[in-house]
Amino acid sequence: MLTIRVKTFALPRLAIISGLVYLLITILFIPHYLHWDGNLFTALVLAPFICMADSNRRSSRFLLPALLIITLAVFVPVNTMLFLALVLAALLWAENIVGKLNNSFMFLLFVISPVFKYVTGMFDFPVRLWLTSQTATLLTFTGVKAIAMGNQIQLANQDFSVDPACAGLNMLIISLLLSLFILTHFQRQLDKYLKFIFLAGFFIVVIGLNVICNFFRIFLLVSFRIMPGTFFHDFVGIACLMIYVIAPLVMGVKPLLKHLGKTRSAPSSAKAKPPLNIARHPALHVVLSAVLLFISLHLVNADTLLSKGKSIKLPGFTKYEMDNGISKFYNKDALIYLKPTVFYAPEHDPMICWTGSGYQFAAIQKEKISGVEVYTGTLEKGTDKIYAAWWFDNGHIKTINQLQWRWPSMIDGKHPFYLVNVNTSEPDKLRTQVTNLIKLNPIIK
Repeated sequence: MLTIRVKTFALPRLAIISGLVYLLITILFIPHYLHWDGNLFTALVLAPFICMADSNRRSSRFLLPALLIITLAVFVPVNTMLFLALVLAALLWAENIVGKLNNSFMFLLFVISPVFKYVTGMFDFPVRLWLTSQTATLLTFTGVKAIAMGNQIQLANQDFSVDPACAGLNMLIISLLLSLFILTHFQRQLDKYLKFIFLAGFFIVVIGLNVICNFFRIFLLVSFRIMPGTFFHDFVGIACLMIYVIAPLVMGVKPLLKHLGKTRSAPSSAKAKPPLNIARHPALHVVLSAVLLFISLHLVNADTLLSKGKSIKLPGFTKYEMDNGISKFYNKDALIYLKPTVFYAPEHDPMICWTGSGYQFAAIQKEKISGVEVYTGTLEKGTDKIYAAWWFDNGHIKTINQLQWRWPSMIDGKHPFYLVNVNTSEPDKLRTQVTNLIKLNPIIK
């Protein structure tokens, strides 16, 4: 009897210990990695309503992903890898102890994660340019003379910049969170659920609705000359969200579940809820939690893992090697940065770096200089104005396409990519410097 009693209480005790370690790592190392904004707080409020656990089923579907990411995190101990490893380990723990979680909750975790922001950030600017162009086309069709210049729409006597806030792409996360809440509400009501593939399709539809919402939002703001910082600017955004995203979801989710939803099977007596003392793989979670704690205590900055690459020289420029792997070149005409980058890292383009220094982008567009398509933009800070250009370059490929540089970077480590950023005080000097740099092609030499 004594032996049985020890076994009965040892298993949940191990599970509790590992769960506490996961919680400790989350409290100590994760908060600073998350962006504590309205989106995250909304997700925390909605999470209890979206999350559902089937206590009659235990699952180990996250075992292999967790082992893979944790192994990678041992060799690449950066915040992103720790975050992914911790999430997967915690999900595995929850599904081994509490029960199988619903897919909607998985999508919620993905939406609020920094990884989702990295992914959407890859396509944020191209979408903004497309929205600007399409809005100008519609305005012209309605009789309003409008010209799209990059992320700006030029009217007769006024320019409108489609920046991240104006484009409303920040509403994407709110749209997805609300869509998951609406879906979960009707799933509870109908006692049905969507398979993963249909849920992924639902996710894509919501993203499409958000793009449509932003298109009409920009159209209305420009048509009625509604400037940022006003009540009506925010009102138009909320109204478009309700009309083009929320309303279609409220009306469409119920029929969707009736046609594509799968009825939840009632638990049989043979599938009665297992007691806590047969929690699955408790010893495994002790090992995983110990490894995660080790990784947490040995985190490094992602920049330290980047290869410094070749010793690049630019004739006529003074070179300064910065601590984060960036090479800085400067003379009286230009300031040039070369930053080595890898496929799995955020790009840290000038829209991030320069705005962090207090500059604001007034105009951004695509341009072809010496046959190479690059981004150009104007940065302003008080009376100070900088003309900037940037692209990705490994000596063989010069591109601004995210997939075009990330994919070769992933499969070929022999030719690392650099983010090239050229800055001047005059637009003509910018084109001259970019032309000279493209012809020189210093990365391949």
